[in-house]
Amino acid sequence: MNQTALYREYHKPIYHTCLRILRSPMDAEECMQDAFVKLFTGGKMRFINNRACYSWLRKVAVRGAIDRLRSLDFQFSRDAEPIDSTLLKGTASDQEANLFRLQEEEHDKETLVRIIREQMDALPSGYRTILSLYLFEGYDFEEIAEITGLQPVSVRSQYSRGRIKLQSAINKVWTN
Repeated sequence: MNQTALYREYHKPIYHTCLRILRSPMDAEECMQDAFVKLFTGGKMRFINNRACYSWLRKVAVRGAIDRLRSLDFQFSRDAEPIDSTLLKGTASDQEANLFRLQEEEHDKETLVRIIREQMDALPSGYRTILSLYLFEGYDFEEIAEITGLQPVSVRSQYSRGRIKLQSAINKVWTN
C-alpha cells in the first residue's frame, strides 16, 4: 500500500486517538502528522500487513500524544465540572455494568454519548489518558504502563480512581 492510501485509511482513527488524549484538535493534528512523518521517513514501510502498520502507527501516536501532554504541563488535579441535564436518570447504586445503560423508551443515545464525552473531557488528564487507552484503544494495564512510563500498579490505581470519578460525575447527571 502506498503512502497516500495508508494516510487515507488511518489518519482519522489516529487523529481521534490523539484527540481523546490531548483534547486539543490542533495538538491532535500535529501529533497524528508526526506519527505519519515517522512512518514515511523512518523506513518503516515494510510491514507484513496493514494491521501491523496500524498497530505501530497507533503506538507511536499514543506515545507522542502522551509526551506532548506532559510537555504542555496539563493539570492533573482539575475537578470535573458537572453537566446540568435532566435528560438522564439513575441511582448512585448503579453497578459498572449498568452505568451507561440507556432506557430506550425515554432517552436518546446521542445525548448519553455527549454526556459521557463531556464528563470524560472534564477528567484530569492523567485519568483521562489511562481510561482512553484502556477503554477505547484496548491496551491492557501492562502496555499502558510501558507506554506511559508508570508502574503497572499505578496504572491500575489511576484507572480505578478515574473510573470512579467518571461514574460519580455521570451519576450526578442521572440523579438530577
